[in-house]
Amino acid sequence: MEEDESPSPPPEPSPTKSGTQPTDQPAGGAGETVQQAGWNVMEIDFQTLIEGESDPVLQDMHTYFSQRPATEKNEYTGLFQGKNLIWIVAEGFTTYAMTEETTPTLWKLAHSGFVFENYYNPLWGVSTSDGEYTILTSLIPKSGVWSMSESAQNYLPFTMGNQLCSLGYVTRAFHDHDYTYYNRDQSHPNLGYYFKGVGNGLELYSDAWPESDVEMMESTLTDDRLQSPFHTYYLTVSGHMNYSFQENSMSAKHEHEVGHEDMSEEARAYLACNMEL
Repeated sequence: MEEDESPSPPPEPSPTKSGTQPTDQPAGGAGETVQQAGWNVMEIDFQTLIEGESDPVLQDMHTYFSQRPATEKNEYTGLFQGKNLIWIVAEGFTTYAMTEETTPTLWKLAHSGFVFENYYNPLWGVSTSDGEYTILTSLIPKSGVWSMSESAQNYLPFTMGNQLCSLGYVTRAFHDHDYTYYNRDQSHPNLGYYFKGVGNGLELYSDAWPESDVEMMESTLTDDRLQSPFHTYYLTVSGHMNYSFQENSMSAKHEHEVGHEDMSEEARAYLACNMEL
Protein backbone atom coordinates (compact mmCIF):
# COMPACT_ATOMS: atom_id res chain seq x y z
CA MET A 1 0.00 0.00 0.00
CA GLU A 2 1.39 3.40 -0.95
CA GLU A 3 1.80 5.98 1.77
CA ASP A 4 -0.65 8.87 1.63
CA GLU A 5 1.50 11.91 0.81
CA SER A 6 -1.32 14.50 1.07
CA PRO A 7 -0.59 17.24 3.63
CA SER A 8 -2.00 16.84 7.09
CA PRO A 9 -4.40 19.54 8.26
CA PRO A 10 -2.99 22.14 10.63
CA PRO A 11 -3.74 21.38 14.28
CA GLU A 12 -6.79 22.98 15.83
CA PRO A 13 -5.35 25.74 18.06
CA SER A 14 -6.38 25.88 21.67
CA PRO A 15 -8.01 29.04 23.01
CA THR A 16 -5.59 31.72 24.15
CA LYS A 17 -5.94 34.78 26.30
CA SER A 18 -6.73 38.03 24.60
CA GLY A 19 -3.56 39.74 23.49
CA THR A 20 -1.46 36.58 23.17
CA GLN A 21 -0.32 34.92 19.96
CA PRO A 22 -1.58 31.37 19.32
CA THR A 23 1.40 29.04 19.02
CA ASP A 24 -0.11 26.40 16.70
CA GLN A 25 -0.97 28.68 13.79
CA PRO A 26 1.98 30.18 11.86
CA ALA A 27 1.85 33.96 11.89
CA GLY A 28 5.30 35.28 10.97
CA GLY A 29 6.86 38.55 11.99
CA ALA A 30 6.57 41.87 10.23
CA GLY A 31 7.76 41.60 6.66
CA GLU A 32 7.87 37.79 6.70
CA THR A 33 6.01 35.65 4.18
CA VAL A 34 3.83 32.99 5.76
CA GLN A 35 3.58 29.91 3.57
CA GLN A 36 2.05 26.54 4.23
CA ALA A 37 2.08 24.09 1.33
CA GLY A 38 -1.36 22.83 0.43
CA TRP A 39 -3.24 25.27 2.63
CA ASN A 40 -4.83 28.69 2.20
CA VAL A 41 -2.88 30.87 4.61
CA MET A 42 -2.84 34.66 4.40
CA GLU A 43 0.15 36.81 5.20
CA ILE A 44 -1.22 38.49 8.32
CA ASP A 45 0.99 39.37 11.29
CA PHE A 46 -1.60 38.87 14.03
CA GLN A 47 0.98 39.34 16.81
CA THR A 48 1.71 42.89 15.68
CA LEU A 49 -2.00 43.62 15.26
CA ILE A 50 -2.78 42.38 18.77
CA GLU A 51 0.09 44.24 20.43
CA GLY A 52 -0.71 47.48 18.62
CA GLU A 53 -4.46 47.48 19.37
CA SER A 54 -5.88 49.25 22.43
CA ASP A 55 -9.53 48.37 21.83
CA PRO A 56 -10.20 45.10 23.74
CA VAL A 57 -12.96 44.11 21.32
CA LEU A 58 -10.63 44.38 18.33
CA GLN A 59 -7.93 42.59 20.30
CA ASP A 60 -10.30 39.70 20.88
CA MET A 61 -11.21 39.67 17.20
CA HIS A 62 -7.54 39.54 16.15
CA THR A 63 -6.98 36.68 18.57
CA TYR A 64 -10.05 34.81 17.37
CA PHE A 65 -9.15 35.05 13.69
CA SER A 66 -5.53 34.11 14.37
CA GLN A 67 -6.79 30.81 15.80
CA ARG A 68 -8.93 29.79 12.84
CA PRO A 69 -7.53 26.72 11.07
CA ALA A 70 -6.58 27.13 7.43
CA THR A 71 -8.68 25.56 4.68
CA GLU A 72 -7.13 22.99 2.38
CA LYS A 73 -6.55 23.70 -1.29
CA ASN A 74 -8.39 21.38 -3.65
CA GLU A 75 -8.93 20.61 -7.32
CA TYR A 76 -10.88 23.88 -7.75
CA THR A 77 -8.12 26.11 -6.39
CA GLY A 78 -6.92 28.38 -9.20
CA LEU A 79 -9.25 26.73 -11.72
CA PHE A 80 -10.37 30.10 -13.13
CA GLN A 81 -7.11 31.99 -12.68
CA GLY A 82 -6.79 34.76 -15.28
CA LYS A 83 -10.33 34.28 -16.63
CA ASN A 84 -12.65 37.22 -17.25
CA LEU A 85 -15.65 37.47 -14.92
CA ILE A 86 -19.08 38.97 -15.61
CA TRP A 87 -21.23 39.04 -12.48
CA ILE A 88 -24.96 39.73 -12.80
CA VAL A 89 -27.19 40.51 -9.82
CA ALA A 90 -30.76 40.53 -11.08
CA GLU A 91 -33.43 42.82 -9.61
CA GLY A 92 -36.49 40.96 -8.34
CA PHE A 93 -35.45 37.74 -10.08
CA THR A 94 -36.44 34.19 -9.16
CA THR A 95 -36.22 30.94 -11.07
CA TYR A 96 -39.98 31.21 -11.71
CA ALA A 97 -39.07 33.79 -14.36
CA MET A 98 -36.72 31.45 -16.18
CA THR A 99 -37.72 28.92 -18.83
CA GLU A 100 -35.89 27.30 -21.71
CA GLU A 101 -38.24 28.99 -24.19
CA THR A 102 -38.50 32.55 -22.81
CA THR A 103 -35.03 33.02 -21.30
CA PRO A 104 -32.78 30.50 -23.10
CA THR A 105 -29.46 32.10 -22.14
CA LEU A 106 -30.31 32.32 -18.45
CA TRP A 107 -31.65 28.77 -18.63
CA LYS A 108 -28.36 27.55 -20.09
CA LEU A 109 -26.33 29.34 -17.42
CA ALA A 110 -28.49 27.85 -14.66
CA HIS A 111 -28.22 24.31 -16.02
CA SER A 112 -24.51 24.12 -16.72
CA GLY A 113 -21.30 24.80 -14.85
CA PHE A 114 -21.50 25.35 -11.11
CA VAL A 115 -24.96 25.81 -9.60
CA PHE A 116 -25.18 26.76 -5.91
CA GLU A 117 -28.62 25.67 -4.79
CA ASN A 118 -28.32 26.25 -1.05
CA TYR A 119 -28.39 30.06 -1.26
CA TYR A 120 -31.26 32.23 -0.08
CA ASN A 121 -31.68 35.99 -0.02
CA PRO A 122 -34.67 37.12 2.07
CA LEU A 123 -36.59 40.36 1.68
CA TRP A 124 -34.47 42.60 3.88
CA GLY A 125 -35.58 45.90 5.39
CA VAL A 126 -33.92 47.96 2.66
CA SER A 127 -34.98 45.54 -0.05
CA THR A 128 -32.74 45.76 -3.14
CA SER A 129 -29.90 47.56 -1.38
CA ASP A 130 -29.70 45.10 1.53
CA GLY A 131 -29.87 42.18 -0.89
CA GLU A 132 -27.04 43.66 -2.90
CA TYR A 133 -25.07 44.22 0.30
CA THR A 134 -25.26 40.56 1.31
CA ILE A 135 -24.21 39.40 -2.16
CA LEU A 136 -21.28 41.81 -2.54
CA THR A 137 -19.89 41.58 1.00
CA SER A 138 -21.14 38.21 2.37
CA LEU A 139 -22.32 40.14 5.44
CA ILE A 140 -25.74 40.48 7.05
CA PRO A 141 -27.17 44.02 6.83
CA LYS A 142 -27.89 45.97 9.99
CA SER A 143 -31.49 46.80 10.69
CA GLY A 144 -32.43 50.47 10.64
CA VAL A 145 -29.64 51.73 8.38
CA TRP A 146 -28.61 51.59 4.74
CA SER A 147 -25.80 49.08 5.19
CA MET A 148 -24.63 49.29 1.57
CA SER A 149 -24.39 53.06 1.77
CA GLU A 150 -22.70 52.97 5.19
CA SER A 151 -20.12 50.49 3.87
CA ALA A 152 -18.55 53.30 1.82
CA GLN A 153 -16.67 54.26 5.00
CA ASN A 154 -15.44 50.73 5.70
CA TYR A 155 -12.30 48.88 4.66
CA LEU A 156 -13.51 46.03 2.43
CA PRO A 157 -10.49 44.24 0.93
CA PHE A 158 -12.28 40.91 0.41
CA THR A 159 -14.97 42.05 -2.02
CA MET A 160 -14.70 40.60 -5.50
CA GLY A 161 -13.92 43.99 -7.02
CA ASN A 162 -11.07 44.76 -4.63
CA GLN A 163 -9.64 41.25 -4.79
CA LEU A 164 -9.53 41.13 -8.59
CA CYS A 165 -8.37 44.73 -8.87
CA SER A 166 -5.35 43.79 -6.75
CA LEU A 167 -4.60 41.05 -9.29
CA GLY A 168 -4.49 43.52 -12.16
CA TYR A 169 -8.06 43.15 -13.43
CA VAL A 170 -9.99 46.04 -14.94
CA THR A 171 -13.00 46.20 -12.60
CA ARG A 172 -16.20 48.01 -13.59
CA ALA A 173 -19.73 48.15 -12.17
CA PHE A 174 -22.89 49.26 -13.97
CA HIS A 175 -26.48 49.92 -12.93
CA ASP A 176 -29.18 51.02 -15.36
CA HIS A 177 -30.84 53.48 -12.99
CA ASP A 178 -29.85 56.78 -11.34
CA TYR A 179 -26.20 56.50 -10.30
CA THR A 180 -26.82 58.22 -6.95
CA TYR A 181 -29.69 55.93 -5.92
CA TYR A 182 -28.88 54.35 -2.52
CA ASN A 183 -25.60 56.32 -2.76
CA ARG A 184 -24.03 53.69 -5.01
CA ASP A 185 -21.71 56.36 -6.39
CA GLN A 186 -20.06 56.26 -2.95
CA SER A 187 -20.33 52.60 -1.97
CA HIS A 188 -19.36 50.90 -5.21
CA PRO A 189 -15.97 52.60 -5.77
CA ASN A 190 -15.13 51.45 -2.24
CA LEU A 191 -15.95 47.88 -3.36
CA GLY A 192 -13.21 48.14 -5.95
CA TYR A 193 -15.20 49.24 -9.00
CA TYR A 194 -15.16 52.07 -11.49
CA PHE A 195 -18.91 52.69 -11.27
CA LYS A 196 -21.28 54.06 -13.88
CA GLY A 197 -25.04 54.49 -13.73
CA VAL A 198 -27.59 56.63 -15.49
CA GLY A 199 -26.36 60.19 -15.10
CA ASN A 200 -22.62 59.64 -14.76
CA GLY A 201 -21.62 57.91 -17.98
CA LEU A 202 -24.02 55.04 -18.69
CA GLU A 203 -25.91 55.97 -21.84
CA LEU A 204 -29.26 54.32 -22.61
CA TYR A 205 -31.17 55.06 -25.79
CA SER A 206 -34.71 55.01 -24.38
CA ASP A 207 -36.39 56.83 -21.51
CA ALA A 208 -38.34 54.11 -19.75
CA TRP A 209 -39.23 52.77 -16.32
CA PRO A 210 -37.91 50.38 -15.44
CA GLU A 211 -34.90 50.85 -17.70
CA SER A 212 -33.70 48.23 -20.17
CA ASP A 213 -31.07 45.70 -19.09
CA VAL A 214 -30.46 44.88 -22.74
CA GLU A 215 -29.51 48.50 -23.46
CA MET A 216 -27.13 48.51 -20.49
CA MET A 217 -25.41 45.35 -21.70
CA GLU A 218 -25.16 46.51 -25.29
CA SER A 219 -23.66 49.87 -24.33
CA THR A 220 -20.98 48.44 -22.03
CA LEU A 221 -19.83 44.98 -23.16
CA THR A 222 -17.75 46.37 -26.03
CA ASP A 223 -15.64 48.42 -23.61
CA ASP A 224 -14.90 45.34 -21.51
CA ARG A 225 -13.52 43.37 -24.42
CA LEU A 226 -10.88 46.00 -25.10
CA GLN A 227 -9.01 45.20 -21.89
CA SER A 228 -8.27 41.85 -20.32
CA PRO A 229 -8.45 40.42 -17.79
CA PHE A 230 -11.63 42.19 -16.74
CA HIS A 231 -14.35 41.81 -14.14
CA THR A 232 -17.67 43.53 -14.76
CA TYR A 233 -20.50 43.68 -12.23
CA TYR A 234 -24.07 44.38 -13.39
CA LEU A 235 -26.96 45.30 -11.13
CA THR A 236 -30.08 45.08 -13.30
CA VAL A 237 -33.40 46.88 -12.95
CA SER A 238 -35.76 45.59 -15.67
CA GLY A 239 -37.34 43.07 -13.27
CA HIS A 240 -38.41 45.79 -10.82
CA MET A 241 -42.03 46.00 -9.63
CA ASN A 242 -44.80 47.02 -10.25
CA TYR A 243 -45.83 44.06 -12.37
CA SER A 244 -48.38 45.54 -14.70
CA PHE A 245 -48.50 46.00 -18.46
CA GLN A 246 -49.64 49.58 -17.86
CA GLU A 247 -47.02 50.60 -15.29
CA ASN A 248 -43.96 48.57 -16.28
CA SER A 249 -42.40 49.40 -19.63
CA MET A 250 -40.42 46.16 -19.80
CA SER A 251 -43.56 44.13 -19.14
CA ALA A 252 -45.31 46.01 -21.92
CA LYS A 253 -42.38 45.40 -24.26
CA HIS A 254 -42.68 41.62 -23.91
CA GLU A 255 -46.44 41.33 -23.33
CA HIS A 256 -47.05 39.57 -26.65
CA GLU A 257 -44.60 36.83 -25.68
CA VAL A 258 -46.52 35.78 -22.56
CA GLY A 259 -50.08 36.33 -23.75
CA HIS A 260 -50.70 32.59 -24.03
CA GLU A 261 -49.78 31.87 -20.40
CA ASP A 262 -52.70 30.71 -18.24
CA MET A 263 -52.05 32.89 -15.19
CA SER A 264 -52.95 36.25 -13.70
CA GLU A 265 -52.00 39.48 -15.44
CA GLU A 266 -49.58 40.33 -12.64
CA ALA A 267 -47.83 36.97 -13.01
CA ARG A 268 -47.58 37.37 -16.78
CA ALA A 269 -46.24 40.90 -16.36
CA TYR A 270 -43.60 39.56 -13.97
CA LEU A 271 -42.47 36.95 -16.48
CA ALA A 272 -42.49 39.52 -19.28
CA CYS A 273 -40.31 42.16 -17.65
CA ASN A 274 -37.70 39.58 -16.65
CA MET A 275 -37.35 38.54 -20.27
CA GLU A 276 -35.42 41.78 -20.80
CA LEU A 277 -32.49 40.41 -18.82
